[in-house]
Amino acid sequence: MNDVLKQKERVMETKLDTIQEKVKVEAQTIDTKTKELLEDWSTKKPIGGDLKPRDAIRQLALYETKLNEQLEKRTVLNKAKQSVKMQESGQVDHFEKRIRADLAELEEIRNVWKSLENVCNRLEELKDIQWLTVQPKKLKTNLEELLTSMTAMVSSVKNYHSYGAVKSNIENYLKMIPFINELKSEALKDRHWKDMVKTLDLTMTWNNMADLTLRDIWDQVDNFKKNENLLRDIMINAQGEKALEEFLKQISEQWKVYQLELIDYQKKCKVIKSWDDLFTKAKENLSNILSMKLSPYFKAFEAETLSWEDKLNRIINIFDIWIDVQRRWVYLEGIFTSSTDIAQLLPNESQKFQSVANEFVGLLKKVEKSPLVLDVIAIPNVQKLLERLADSLTKIQKALGEYLERQRAAFPRFYFIGDEDLLEMIGNSNNLLRLQKHFKKMFAGVNSLIINEEDPTIIEGVQSKEGEEVKFFNQISIKQHPNINDWLSRVEKEISLTLAKLLAQSIPQLTAIQNNLTDTQGFINWLDQYQAQLVVLAFQVSWSENIERLLVFGKNVDLQPALRQIESTLGMLADLVLADQPTVRRRKLEHLIIEHVHKRDVTRALIDKKVDSASNFEWLAQMRLYFEPSNQNVLEQLKLRMANAEFHYGFEYLGLQDRLVQTPLTDRCFLTMTQALHAKFGGSPFGPAGTGKTESVKALGNALGRFVLVFNCDEAFDFQAMGRIFVGLCQVGAWGCFDEFNRLEERMLSAVSQQIQTIQEALRQQSSANKSTLKIEIVGKTITVNSNMAIFITMNPGYAGRSNLPDNLKSLFRSLAMTVPDKVLIAQVMLYSQGFRDAEILSKKIVPLFTLLSEQLSNQSHYDFGLRSLKSVLVMAGNIKREKIKNNTQDEDEQEIVIQAIMDSFVPRLVADDLVLLNSLLNDVFPNAKYNRPSMTRLREEIENVAKEMFLVCETLWVEKVLQLYQITNLNHGLMFVGPTCCGKTMAWRVLLTALNRIENSDGQAHIIDPKAISKDDLYGYMDQNTREWTDGLFTHILRKIIDNLRGELSKRQWIIFDGDVDPEWVENLNSVLDDNKLLTLPNGERLALPPNVRVMFEVQDLRHATLATVSRTGMVWFNQETVTSAMLLQ
Repeated sequence: MNDVLKQKERVMETKLDTIQEKVKVEAQTIDTKTKELLEDWSTKKPIGGDLKPRDAIRQLALYETKLNEQLEKRTVLNKAKQSVKMQESGQVDHFEKRIRADLAELEEIRNVWKSLENVCNRLEELKDIQWLTVQPKKLKTNLEELLTSMTAMVSSVKNYHSYGAVKSNIENYLKMIPFINELKSEALKDRHWKDMVKTLDLTMTWNNMADLTLRDIWDQVDNFKKNENLLRDIMINAQGEKALEEFLKQISEQWKVYQLELIDYQKKCKVIKSWDDLFTKAKENLSNILSMKLSPYFKAFEAETLSWEDKLNRIINIFDIWIDVQRRWVYLEGIFTSSTDIAQLLPNESQKFQSVANEFVGLLKKVEKSPLVLDVIAIPNVQKLLERLADSLTKIQKALGEYLERQRAAFPRFYFIGDEDLLEMIGNSNNLLRLQKHFKKMFAGVNSLIINEEDPTIIEGVQSKEGEEVKFFNQISIKQHPNINDWLSRVEKEISLTLAKLLAQSIPQLTAIQNNLTDTQGFINWLDQYQAQLVVLAFQVSWSENIERLLVFGKNVDLQPALRQIESTLGMLADLVLADQPTVRRRKLEHLIIEHVHKRDVTRALIDKKVDSASNFEWLAQMRLYFEPSNQNVLEQLKLRMANAEFHYGFEYLGLQDRLVQTPLTDRCFLTMTQALHAKFGGSPFGPAGTGKTESVKALGNALGRFVLVFNCDEAFDFQAMGRIFVGLCQVGAWGCFDEFNRLEERMLSAVSQQIQTIQEALRQQSSANKSTLKIEIVGKTITVNSNMAIFITMNPGYAGRSNLPDNLKSLFRSLAMTVPDKVLIAQVMLYSQGFRDAEILSKKIVPLFTLLSEQLSNQSHYDFGLRSLKSVLVMAGNIKREKIKNNTQDEDEQEIVIQAIMDSFVPRLVADDLVLLNSLLNDVFPNAKYNRPSMTRLREEIENVAKEMFLVCETLWVEKVLQLYQITNLNHGLMFVGPTCCGKTMAWRVLLTALNRIENSDGQAHIIDPKAISKDDLYGYMDQNTREWTDGLFTHILRKIIDNLRGELSKRQWIIFDGDVDPEWVENLNSVLDDNKLLTLPNGERLALPPNVRVMFEVQDLRHATLATVSRTGMVWFNQETVTSAMLLQ
């Protein structure tokens, strides 16, 4: 065996060189190929970003095969080399080493491509999306997701160029998104695309939008950049046109569905409501169309735009006339259908109106069928029809206005009632019961007529609201005088004649009574027989003649007897007033006491000044009444003289009006005003709130027997409204007292001064020519001026919203500064007339107390310690005193009654710190006096029950406030609850009203108004500038509804609550409502009296903007934060 082997070796050795040679050649071939393959790999390995992953991976697989083949060959070669001893085993082949390294690299590259494969495939998918379906937002999200997935790859992958290339591609595509967004804009229409394709010079390739893909867009990036400015222009144009197109579309959609809002009108038809929105929209759209015409992109939409412009103009024109027609129709419809008499009074107008109404209702029925605005303006000839109706209605209204003016000229007191009331009166001229409610608007003291029970067409007399009667000497039959002007004029004359005749009877009877004052019953019988104003007149005449007689005939003039007589009469009156008397008699006694106290003071003054002749000025300056029974004309038997002025008494029936306490200031005011009247000027008292300006004018009017009308002026009174009031005053011979006259606008004041001047000139001519009437022209009407007529104005200088009087107006009035009057005297007389025996002592304590309070208490906007406040305390004291007289407990200390009145009036309005001060001041002024608070247990229990039912926490402080609120409602007809939010103000009145309703078993109502949410016109009403027609506001409407009493409103409590800031702009109109006049005066001459069951309440946070004129007129209840604590709220 060994031999065989050795032999083999020998053979091999002999052939070794040949074999080695062969191996060497083979090795060279393999090395060359390996070298070529490695070089090819190093230069061409697939790592470029432009490759698709699929291709790259395919290339890598080829390389891998090649490299593995080479590796195998080299392994065989190396074994061969070793076997032929050309290489020692274990020696490293550097080519093999490189192949292995390249294979590892190849694996790594393959991994990169595999990682990128998903991303690139997704990109390819995106590129193939149809351009029409591309959504830029979605596209952006997809690209961002791809970018995020790349960022999340391992760091080794990121070092390769292919990664960077793909990433930068995606980033470039993302940058294009805003541009794609713009290309996808809805604004780009086909016409714009065509322009763009042309600009990019792609007409051949992009001829069909449906075939376009995202790839096509992305491929054109450079082209886009090159033509960016041109493309941008096309896009801007498209956007501009888009805005116009949108706007036109919006107009079209809005008006195609816009319907008129209709509401039922008296179940006859439906009328159009709320025009404001229609006009606002139409005008807004029109102005937008005008600005659209100026747009550079307008051309494309010219035809459509002009069509809409025409439609909108028609809408505005047609509905402009429609408003006017509808408003006039509603107004006249109410007049022509409410009374059948109107057809007889105005036959032609009634017929015309009927035909107009039929046409208009026909038109409204068409609108009801199709209330779309576009349908309405498409009704054939609708504009011409409306123009014709407007013209007819204007003529009818003019005829009606002229008819009413004729009625007013025939009976001028009609000027003080509204058109509708007047028509109701004319229409129901035979139905006296229907007319009763209107008398109080036309006569000062008349509340109703006294009608014969058996024959309701006979008027027996008149009655005041307190129940005082004036029975006529000559009864008036409506049958004999069916015309309303006729019988009303007779009633007016008969009132004066009856009063004059009764006065003539009463004076001699009084003289007999004065000679025997012990006969109290005789005096009471006389008192009950005559009216309050005559009772006072008789005493004034008796006093004047008494003093005159002593002054004329006496050598050593002694006025003591006259003084003694007054004092003894006063004593008798004071005794009577202490007894429990019926209301009317008590009021007469109060009037007499007030009058006698004044006469006593005047007589004392005459004695002190040693007046000894009838021509002494101190005597002449007094108001003196002389009765001349010898005069044939009954109405001229009573004359009043003051200095050199002389007047006939007017015999207007005044009823039981509150009598003003006469102080030296009042006397001075009367003297100035009578001098002004004598010279035919007007009077103008001016001064701060609560000094008695208006009341003094009214008192002088009452003293002269004139009808005084108070008008609360504001900006709503224009030239026409004032002229109309003057026309009424001139013909009635009444006095007009224009309160807060400087609230009229300045330009108005100048015009009004012309009217006043004309009137005063006429009055002067009359007195110089001794004519009783003279004709003048005011606001286009020729009227006669009654010589009793006078104009007074009062002013409150220096408040917000006040004008300055022009000089030409100042010169027509005698001014008089009203300073603070003698409060002690007023308090004394008022207490005395209420039956207080210690009036003199008490008045000297109360007035200083008020002064101390105003000086020492903190300065709060809701405090007022002026004359009005003093008066309300005294009235309250009188009420308590009368209550005691009724219950026979009048032996109580009068001081305690006064203290109770002060506490009940002030405690509700004081802040906590001031309460302590009030108590200490009271103790200083009234030592040892006790305050007995009324218990009101029944009400307190009811309040607690109601609060429990309403789930309210009831603490004593809050309940006290509710009870105080109740007391103030009994004292004031206007009141305020002041305090911050969440301190129980609203709940206080709600609970109180509910509790009172339960106790009284009635259903009192509250009407809540937010005055700041509506305009002043909406609150009080307004006069139409064109038609002079009056429209009620919210407050006026509520008040009128209560006065009309259709559902028994006058029999239950009515609270009108203003919930919102009190500022002079709107609240000053209520001044005459809140003070003693209790009247709402309207610019159309109407005067609505506030019924006794109505309370006007203001719920406010503070009174920062309120003026003293308002604060002094109302009662106050102050709620502070402690009234309702946080704990109560949380509970």
